[in-house]
Amino acid sequence: MDTKKEQFMQKALNQANVALKKGEVPVGAVIVSPEGTILARAHNAIEQHHCQTAHAEALAIQKATKKMGGWRLNGCWIYVTLEPCLMCLGLIQLSRIKGIVFGAQSNLFGCKLSDSPPPRYTEGLKIEGGVKAEESIALLQAFFKKVRQEKEKGKQ
Repeated sequence: MDTKKEQFMQKALNQANVALKKGEVPVGAVIVSPEGTILARAHNAIEQHHCQTAHAEALAIQKATKKMGGWRLNGCWIYVTLEPCLMCLGLIQLSRIKGIVFGAQSNLFGCKLSDSPPPRYTEGLKIEGGVKAEESIALLQAFFKKVRQEKEKGKQ
C-alpha cells in the first residue's frame, strides 16, 4: 500500500473521528493539491447545518475552492473514508478533481465505484477503494451501534 495514500487517508479518518464526537455520521474528507499538500479537511456536518448537503466531500470542496480562488481543482485528489454518494461524486467530477481514494464501500448510498461506476461522472476520474477500509468501517459501526442503543433506551 502506498504510504502517502495511507497518510492522507489517516487525515480523513481524523476528520471522521471529529464527526463521531459531534454525533455526526463519521465520514471525513481531505483534498490534496497536485503538489501533495492538504488544501482542505472536512467532516460530515449534516446535523450541525440541518441540511443533507453538508457531506464531508462537499464541505471539503467548498474549502478547497475558496483557498484556490476558483472552482476548478485540477490535478487534486480527494481522500474520503466512505465511498461517495451520487451527489458528492457529481461535485467531485464538476470540480475537476483528478482522483478519489476512499476507505469503506457504501452499499446503501455509494455509487458502486469499485464495481460499475456511472460512466458519465467518472470518465477520466481515477478511483481507488479500500484504503484503510477496516478503520473506516469500525468508526461507522461504532456510530450506528450507539444510535441503536440510544433508540432502545428511548423505547424503555
